[in-house]
Amino acid sequence: MGAMRDAWQWVFGKHLPKPPDPERTVEAAWVPQWQAPMIVDTLVAAGVPAVTSDDFGIHLLTDHRGPMARIFVTEDRQAEAQTIIEEILGHPPTTRRI
Repeated sequence: MGAMRDAWQWVFGKHLPKPPDPERTVEAAWVPQWQAPMIVDTLVAAGVPAVTSDDFGIHLLTDHRGPMARIFVTEDRQAEAQTIIEEILGHPPTTRRI
């Protein structure tokens, strides 16, 4: 009986969140393409490794405001990067809905 309860607790119980992985790349922001180089340069100058990728959607009328870009950082630096991006933009950065 105890083993079954332990199995249910393992499946449906609360699990501790995993710590940020410095080897995993995550999206920090989705910004207009013209802002991406400035933001990446600022992040790199602050010591946060960052790269940008142009984002071209096939549905031009749904979610795009123009040419967009995604900014990627390592998972352990995501919060720091989003804080810096918020200072640049003046509002919290958005990420692309998939």
